[in-house]
Amino acid sequence: MTTTPDPAAIRALIPSFSCKTDCHDCCGIVPFSDVEKQDAMKVWPLEQWERFGGKNWVARRALETGDCPFLRQGKCSIYETRPTVCRLFGATDHPLMKCPHGCGPKRKISEIKSRAILKSMEAEARHE
Repeated sequence: MTTTPDPAAIRALIPSFSCKTDCHDCCGIVPFSDVEKQDAMKVWPLEQWERFGGKNWVARRALETGDCPFLRQGKCSIYETRPTVCRLFGATDHPLMKCPHGCGPKRKISEIKSRAILKSMEAEARHE
């Protein structure tokens, strides 16, 4: 039997770094795995969701406005449980995930590793 790591172990693979103060340039329409959606619903239980890309979820208000509904007063209201894709922004060398201000860890993870991390979160969601 194959076991998958828990979400915290998967997220621990992503290097942390400090962002520019009061920046939220990376916020927008964000895909959530099943597990990440459940975590967000603990903070904002009334948020409405729609399937996105067949396997992920997105907050309906994000589709309507293009803005992340969890961005409140310029801050992420679900920061501790934010989705993996948010954690990867600026931390990977993927060209679409670069911080426009140059923020990021000293040593970024590769695009290949970032894709593997996202797939691991999807696999974790299927085992829930």
